[in-house]
Amino acid sequence: MSRNAKYIRVLLVVMVVAVLLAFLGRNSAPTPRDSWVPSSFNPVGAGNLAFYETLRDLYWPVERWRDPLSRLATQGSENTLLIARSGVDWRVAFTQQEAGLLAGWVAAGNTLVLLGPLAKWDDTRELLAAFGIHAPRPDSTRLFEGFRLGPEKKIEAQSLTGEGGRLLLPEGATLPGTLPASAQVLWASGPAPEVTTLPHGKGRVIYIASDEVLGNRYLAQGDNLAIVLHLLAPDGRAPHHLFFEERHHGYAPAFAVAQLFAHPGMRLAGLLALLGALTFFGSTFVRFGPVLPLERQPGRSSLEFVDSIAELYHRSDLGNETMRFLYDDTHRHLLQRLSLPDTASPEIIASRLRQAHPELPNWKKLAHRFDSQDYVAGLPPTGWLRIARELIQIKNAVA
Repeated sequence: MSRNAKYIRVLLVVMVVAVLLAFLGRNSAPTPRDSWVPSSFNPVGAGNLAFYETLRDLYWPVERWRDPLSRLATQGSENTLLIARSGVDWRVAFTQQEAGLLAGWVAAGNTLVLLGPLAKWDDTRELLAAFGIHAPRPDSTRLFEGFRLGPEKKIEAQSLTGEGGRLLLPEGATLPGTLPASAQVLWASGPAPEVTTLPHGKGRVIYIASDEVLGNRYLAQGDNLAIVLHLLAPDGRAPHHLFFEERHHGYAPAFAVAQLFAHPGMRLAGLLALLGALTFFGSTFVRFGPVLPLERQPGRSSLEFVDSIAELYHRSDLGNETMRFLYDDTHRHLLQRLSLPDTASPEIIASRLRQAHPELPNWKKLAHRFDSQDYVAGLPPTGWLRIARELIQIKNAVA
């Protein structure tokens, strides 16, 4: 085996091991710096993938909404939309037009759930103002309160409606701003409201101080899951559609692709495709066994072939010219011996020749063959000799 073949085989083995490790050890979770994204695609940190999958296992009509908010109106009424924003950072801002669209959609008989410190940014303050919630701009010294050192502290909110259960939230999560008179505070930690609901047209808005209520870290703590389910379905009836708003997180396509490649079927398909590709390239670049030289017969060059074809054409042209010269010479002798003009037709020449020499071949038939340029078309070599012999016989007879 040659040295190049060994290198190729070793390279193929390394590629197989690397791809197997990439497929089998792949983690569909986002990087640690993205753990703050409160998305239903995010399986770590502040993500709410656990809540999304729990609702799906309970046969709730959950869907991920990644279309423009203007298309919500096509889904009818009695639907619910969840909008969560982390207190650490965010990706895509809400426009003033989107705030107006959401206000009209809620007024048509739907429910909007807002989670997180929405008074922290200008775009979400406009969103709150569309529902009559006026939140002041926060103090610049408190903008980084989402970054905490050491163990995170929790607070327990109390129900103001007489419901039982423990609602656990991260410390510092409160609803800032002035709530409208129609708002009803459902949960509070001391004097600070944590969860409130307010009617808007035929629908309602549920405003929760922290997005962590639905997060993977807090969902299983206390009675958070049962409390949230009761908020979404207070009469025990689930909405027609429960949408998780993903358009403004900016990570929906990335998490969707990660989940797709995390599926066992996709991994098996990828491994089979890799095996087929390695088999193809391995059989193409590597020859197994001793290399046997291929014995070939000495061939002919292209110039030699062209030269032989040209010689054949040249011989054919010489034959045609010879036959034509023999016919013209015989025709000239006939006109001289029979005292006929140059314009005499073949019929007259054949008639005079038949009277003097009836044993000779038919001149009319010979002459008609030479009237066109294809006078030798379709004739085998023996045919050429026969015509030449007849012309010579006629010329000798009248000489």
